Amino acid sequence: PGAPARDDGHAGEQSAGDIVVEAWASMPTMGGACAAVASSLAGFPVVAAKLPSSLRNLWQWLTASRWKPFPWAYLPDPIAFAWGVLEVLLIAPILGIEIAITVPTMELLKAEWRQKRFARLREALPELVRSVSRPVGQLMMRDPRNHSYLPWMALCGTLTPALFFWALRRHSRCGLECSTLVIYHLLRVGPRLQLFAHIHTLCHKEGHAHRGFFRGPFRFLNCTTEWWIGPFYGVVPWNYYVAHNKIHHRWHNDVDDVHTNLDLDRTNPLSFFLYVPRFTLYWTGLSPLALFLKRREWALAKDLLYGMAAYYGVMALLVWYSLGFAMVYWIFPHMEGCVLLSAISYLWHAFVEESDPGNQYVNSVTILDGHDNVWNEDYHVVHHHAPNTHWTDVPKHFEANKHHYAACTATIFRDTEEGMLLRWLFEQNWDAMAKHFVDLNGKLTHEDKKALIVRRLSVVCGEKGRDGKRVEWAANSTIREFDE
Repeated sequence: PGAPARDDGHAGEQSAGDIVVEAWASMPTMGGACAAVASSLAGFPVVAAKLPSSLRNLWQWLTASRWKPFPWAYLPDPIAFAWGVLEVLLIAPILGIEIAITVPTMELLKAEWRQKRFARLREALPELVRSVSRPVGQLMMRDPRNHSYLPWMALCGTLTPALFFWALRRHSRCGLECSTLVIYHLLRVGPRLQLFAHIHTLCHKEGHAHRGFFRGPFRFLNCTTEWWIGPFYGVVPWNYYVAHNKIHHRWHNDVDDVHTNLDLDRTNPLSFFLYVPRFTLYWTGLSPLALFLKRREWALAKDLLYGMAAYYGVMALLVWYSLGFAMVYWIFPHMEGCVLLSAISYLWHAFVEESDPGNQYVNSVTILDGHDNVWNEDYHVVHHHAPNTHWTDVPKHFEANKHHYAACTATIFRDTEEGMLLRWLFEQNWDAMAKHFVDLNGKLTHEDKKALIVRRLSVVCGEKGRDGKRVEWAANSTIREFDE
C-alpha cells in the first residue's frame, strides 16, 4: 500500500530533493537547539574541573622517555605535538568549508545520477568519454590501458590553472576576496574532493612510471602531472618520482623511512599530531634530501632539489607579489596535501604483527569493494609487493595470491574507504573496524577481530627496526626487496 513509485526514479532510490527534505526535517527545532546548548553549558563545569588533570596527563605522555628514529630524536615530543596541532588548525577553516560543501554535494549529485531520467546518460556519457580516450591513448601512450588518465589530466590541466590565474586577476583588481577564495578551492578539489584524489593518485602513478606515460612525439607530456597540475594541489615536483620511490619503497615504513609511524602507539589518536611534522618534512622534500645526502646519493639529491627549487621559487615570487595571496592560494594547498596525505599514510601502514613484524600482508592495508578505489590504489599490499603490476591487473594479482593473505590473516577491510577507517581509528571505534575486517579463513569472531586490530596497532618498533636488522639511520641493512 501507499503512493506508487514516481516515474523519474528507481523504487527505493532517493532523489537529491528527497535527501534535502529529509535533512531539513531532521534538523533540530529552535527549542531543541537551545536545549542542546543549555545541556552543553551545564556540563562545562565538569569538563573544566577535569581539564587540569587531562593537561597533566597529556604533559606526562609527551615527556615520557621513548626511543625515536633520527632525526625525530632531536625534536622533543611537546614541540612536535604543538607543531602538528597548529598545522591542522591552520588549514581547518578552508578545509572545513571544502568538506562541508563538497561531500554533501557529491551525495546529491549521486542521488540525482541514479534516477531513471538519467539512465541513458549514465550509459552514454562514460562510453562517450572512453570513445575519445581509447584511440587517443592508443596514439599517445606507452600503455594504452592508461587511457582513463587522459580525461582527468585534460580537465585538471586546464580547469585548475585557469581558476588560479582567474583568482590572481581578481586579486590584482579587488584584493583578497572570500568569495573568490571559496569558489577556487571548491572547484579545485571537486565534489567529495574527487579532483584532489585523482590528481594525487596520478602523481603517484606518474612517479612510478619511470619511462613516462607518453611515447614518441608526445614524450614532452611526460611529468605533466607532477610539474604542471600537481603544484596547484601542493605537490613538490619529483617528490613522488624520487623521494617516494627511493625511500618509502626501500624501507616500506620501517623506522628508517622518513615518515615512519612505527615508533608511535597508533591506538592513541593523539599520536597522529606527532606524526604530522615528520610527514611535513617528507612532503616538503627536506627530510628526503637529508637522507640522500647522508647516503651520498648525489643524483637523487640533485633531482629532488630541481623540484624543490621550482616549487619554492614560485612560492617566493607569490609571497613577493602578495603574502595574503600566496598563503591561501599556494601555501594552503601545500599544507592541505600534507595533512590529508599524512592521514592516509598513517593509516596505510598502521598495523604490525608482533610475531612477524616484517610481513607486508599485515603492514599494508587492503580494502575490498572500496568506496573510493581510485585506479585500484586500495590494494596497497600489491603496490608494495609488486609495484610494477599494472593497475588493471591488481585485483587478479590479489586473487592469485589470496592464500598468502589468508595464511597470515592479512589486514583487509571490506565495503569502506580510507576516510571512514581513519574516523574509526581516531575515535577508537574498534567495533566498527572489526565489523568491516575480513578474515579470509572465516575463523575469527567479532571479539577476536577487535583484539587483533588493537594488538597490531599497539606494536611499537625500537632502534633495531621492524626486523631487528637496523644498525644506523638509512643503512642498506634495513632496505627491503621483495621477490616479485
